[in-house]
Amino acid sequence: MLRWTIAVALAGIVGSVVWQELRYLHARRQIVHDLQPLLYSSRAFHVVTFLQLATADDRELFVAMRELRDVSESGADAKVVYAGKVAVNALASTQLVARFGGEVPWSAVLLTQFGSRDAADRVLASDAYRKALAPFGQTYACGMQRSAWLNLGIPVILLNKRVGQVLSRAPSHFPFVPAVEPNPAIEERAARLLTAREYGADAVVVVNLLREGTAANTAADRRYTAQMFGMMAEGVHGPMHIGVAVPFTGDRFDRVALVYYPGVQYFADMMRSRFYRDIVGDKQLGDTQASITVPVLDRL
Repeated sequence: MLRWTIAVALAGIVGSVVWQELRYLHARRQIVHDLQPLLYSSRAFHVVTFLQLATADDRELFVAMRELRDVSESGADAKVVYAGKVAVNALASTQLVARFGGEVPWSAVLLTQFGSRDAADRVLASDAYRKALAPFGQTYACGMQRSAWLNLGIPVILLNKRVGQVLSRAPSHFPFVPAVEPNPAIEERAARLLTAREYGADAVVVVNLLREGTAANTAADRRYTAQMFGMMAEGVHGPMHIGVAVPFTGDRFDRVALVYYPGVQYFADMMRSRFYRDIVGDKQLGDTQASITVPVLDRL
């Protein structure tokens, strides 16, 4: 009897994990249009590239992004796994401001998986790649070592968080309750974000380059992350890509994170909410570049 009970319990756990992974895989493929394989070689190397194009014409932007994607994928085992059009550049890195002599109005972000660091270096140093970058006024690339197992475990961590919420009868985060006092800066940012409905009705991906701060900063940021993970666990969204930053230049970033939210309206409501206003002060980092993007890989 005991063995049967244990077997049933294990089957339930395995089934729940598989169900959770499939839910997040569906979001990745069908909503975010993200082509990241669930498993891949430990030698794989990722590059996140910020692109600025001085045009308001989406067609011109997509043509330039398409050319860069095609050149990037000319190398062996290379694949652009995410492409996003920037809706709002939320936070400007002080390091990048110093590098470029001011804030850059980034237009788009590409995330590319290469078979290895050497393969990435060869493509990025090629004449064809440099030619494909030429239409862009400014560009910035940062490497990332992305563990397949860590990223596969994130949905499981969120599932555990959700089970704990249900068992403890924690109050729901939804619907978001607006903050008592509107914040003009947040309202302006939300309004700009909502203009990206054409591409972001169902998905928003925030692309972050992160540098750790002091020990006090780190402790506060962990509190913020714990609260956000609670919301993500209930809302069935969250990090799609987390990895160790590998800067190509003298800049110092520690982590790269691409985080999925279910659409521009959801994100705007979250920013305006009492929940977010109560915790955002704990988001403390040494430096960060945060660009809110909407997925466009399916349009390239």
